[in-house]
Amino acid sequence: MTHSLPDEISESSLYSLRVNGIKVPIEVLKPNMDMEKQPEWFRSAPYVHDQEIHIADFSAEGELSMELKISESFSEVNISPKSRQVSPVIKEDRISFQLKGPDKLYIRIDSLPEFCLFVNPIEDKTTDTLLSNTRYFGPGIHRTGYLELKSNEDIYLAAGAYVLGGVRGNGVKDVRIYGRGVIEGEFKHRRMVLIENSSNITIEGISIRNGRGWTNTLTNCDDVKFDGVKVIGFGPSSDGINPLGSRNFEIKNSFFRCTDDCIAIKSPDSTLLTENITVTKNTMIGYAFSDGITIGFETNGPEIRNVQVKDCDILIARGGSRVDGHSAFSIICDGPAWIHDIVYENIRVEEPVRKLFELHVTDGTDYGINPPGRISDVYLKDVQWNSKRPIILSGYNSSHDIDNVTFENCFILDTLLTSVDSTIFNINEFVSGVSFK
Repeated sequence: MTHSLPDEISESSLYSLRVNGIKVPIEVLKPNMDMEKQPEWFRSAPYVHDQEIHIADFSAEGELSMELKISESFSEVNISPKSRQVSPVIKEDRISFQLKGPDKLYIRIDSLPEFCLFVNPIEDKTTDTLLSNTRYFGPGIHRTGYLELKSNEDIYLAAGAYVLGGVRGNGVKDVRIYGRGVIEGEFKHRRMVLIENSSNITIEGISIRNGRGWTNTLTNCDDVKFDGVKVIGFGPSSDGINPLGSRNFEIKNSFFRCTDDCIAIKSPDSTLLTENITVTKNTMIGYAFSDGITIGFETNGPEIRNVQVKDCDILIARGGSRVDGHSAFSIICDGPAWIHDIVYENIRVEEPVRKLFELHVTDGTDYGINPPGRISDVYLKDVQWNSKRPIILSGYNSSHDIDNVTFENCFILDTLLTSVDSTIFNINEFVSGVSFK
């Protein structure tokens, strides 16, 4: 199922796509920020200056034959995640490949603008079956500004709908925002999705992009689900999803291309427990100043516990940070929280990164003035890094340390990690209980 682009949306002249012989429109998405007005630390990265993405976003089912035509000459094609094992065939000006069904791919062709292929599952809803409590946005441009959420309501964005604005909610419950449309921030709406003190929130299938600052911020929320969302950021601090002091929070089947951490689990409020966070089957592109997923920096709550990250692909993680650069994934305890019972399983890191993995207890003053915390019971299983870079384990002192870190079946390139004697590890004296299986 395809949809036409509104007249105000630019269509690509670089790429053209046919799926099972049917033409699919491709949007051109460019940042509209004034680079001269961005902070110097952000402008220092060369790759942030000419960001441009071409996007095909449609719904389909079953096996799919893709034919992508490129109007400029090219030689190299890189289709990620590599775990999908997509094998492109190049013939003259075309690339063809097969997909087994819906998926989200990131395609790089020489130095041309990146191409995002979003193949969504067919929806089980039609306009005839929408509930009476649904706010409906059909195909076209909707200049809404911030939408104020109400309890017990749905917001449906149809394929081809572009809602120019954001979302606000405080003290609401039983809300669903879903469909195949787009919430577009135009780089003027801050914290595009900001929901506080709420419960039973579902955001499903839509794209959320091009805002200022953090993209999705959920503070003191319970029972939250993000499923199949596409998050794209261009500017400084464009985190993808930030669960802040929240509980029972699920992020799955989603795609992130962010210029700050793709997923950042934080606890800025000293009174709020953060627990039961699951992150599964996501693709993360930490395009600039970004981890794939991080816990921290802001860790002021009593505990952050029971976080599970499973079956994820981290394609890129790069840029500087307050702890000497970003990692593929990390825990930066910059406050008094006890962070524990954290699992990373079946994680694939594709590109060379500055640091493979980091556990770091700071003095508590990187993002505030706080006492330090501690980290314990971190388990890594079936992790594959494809570059030989450092793993950092750094406690602060004997009372604010790191304890009980297990690596099981973890590989750097083709080498199994079996001991801390590896030249990879950088461990200080405030770390204990590191083991290998």
